[in-house]
Formats: sequence, C-alpha cells, structure tokens
Amino acid sequence: MTTLYEVVTVKLGYRKLCARWVPKMLTEEHKKKRMGFALDFLKRYAEAGDEFLDPIVTGDETRVYHHAPESKQQSMQWRYSNSPKAKKCKSSISAGKKHGFCFLGQTGHSSVGIYASRNDN
Repeated sequence: MTTLYEVVTVKLGYRKLCARWVPKMLTEEHKKKRMGFALDFLKRYAEAGDEFLDPIVTGDETRVYHHAPESKQQSMQWRYSNSPKAKKCKSSISAGKKHGFCFLGQTGHSSVGIYASRNDN
C-alpha cells in the first residue's frame, strides 16, 4: 500500500465507487405522465378485454454506436464510503450510429430493419 493510497483510503475515508447508469433522468412530471398513460391503458383493457389487444402493434428501436462506451473502470470516482452512488446519463460523442427497429403484432414480426442516422456520413 502506497502512502498516497493510505492517506486517501484510511485517513480521508475515500474509496473508489462506480456510478450507476440510468437511461434517463426522469422528472416527477414525466413519471406522473407515464403512470397516467399506463393507468389509462389498463382501464381500457379492463373494459374491452382481450379484443382491445388485437389491433396493437408494438415497436422498439435501438441505436448502434461506432465506439465502445466508457468502461466501468473509467467511470470510477473517489468518494467517501457512505456517499450515495453517483448517477450518470450516458452522453458521449460517437463516430456515427445506425438505427435498428422491430415492430411486432399479434401474428409476429411486422417489420424489422436497419437504417443510417441522418448525421451519418
């Protein structure tokens, strides 16, 4: 154990902790809106039953970046042992990205594809 490490960890009480990644930092207003939409959906389902689900097509989209995200080691910070975990939004500049999407209905895949971002060269 080096002297510097001993001073930082033993005497100052710091240790290296990783920040917890969260996809989005939602405000209370955003959380309330999401809860409202979910409750409305459940109410309509309770009234109409399984037929309510028939016309629904759901989709998902993802971005594939041309770089490796920050490693856990790179995101570590020196903090007090009893400090709350830091939160970080994933924000870093990438060389480019592609978008992938998938839409699903009750019968299975409706559409799947990959396309370039408008900013891609």
